[in-house]
Amino acid sequence: MNNELKTARVETLCDGIFAIAMTLLIVGFADMSQWASVTDDEQLRKLLFSMWPDFVYYVQSFIILGAFWIEHHHQFHYIKHTDLKLLFINLFAFIFVALIPVSTLIVGDYGHTRTAAFLFEINLLFAGLLFYIHWRYASGKSGMLSNDVDRKTIQFYSRKNLVIPIVSVIAILITFISPQIGSSIYFIVPFIIAMQRGK
Repeated sequence: MNNELKTARVETLCDGIFAIAMTLLIVGFADMSQWASVTDDEQLRKLLFSMWPDFVYYVQSFIILGAFWIEHHHQFHYIKHTDLKLLFINLFAFIFVALIPVSTLIVGDYGHTRTAAFLFEINLLFAGLLFYIHWRYASGKSGMLSNDVDRKTIQFYSRKNLVIPIVSVIAILITFISPQIGSSIYFIVPFIIAMQRGK
């Protein structure tokens, strides 16, 4: 019995989850009930200033979700078949991807606390680890990748998928000293990824 499955439906589902998660990030600073009491420029400025932390975490999380989406797209450029185990790894990864808007909302409101920072960082750590496991499983299973993938490419994307988990571990350690700095270092992720060179 052939257990190989096509990847089109997986990619469609995942693109939908990414789109919804990236859209839901706006909820973190778009509580329209706050605007009802604004009557002049000074109150508006105060409200906009109070929303600054939410905006910073919104931008950061949007970039991180974008990085996850790019890596997922790269993986499925090479993954031509899937199986039940890979589907479950993918689903577990997206449990944590779908949680990113929630942990972003919490860290935006309570970023000065270690609990909120740890929640955000652990969320990203597990999402990143599952993306890494997803690639390692697919690249180690005969027949899942396209025939033109060489060992160098596999190793390159393995390293790339470790960027967010490693940054998350560093963020968790920094959070013991400063929660706000710890949960803000993810801004370096796109620069690290950009500095890496593949094929």
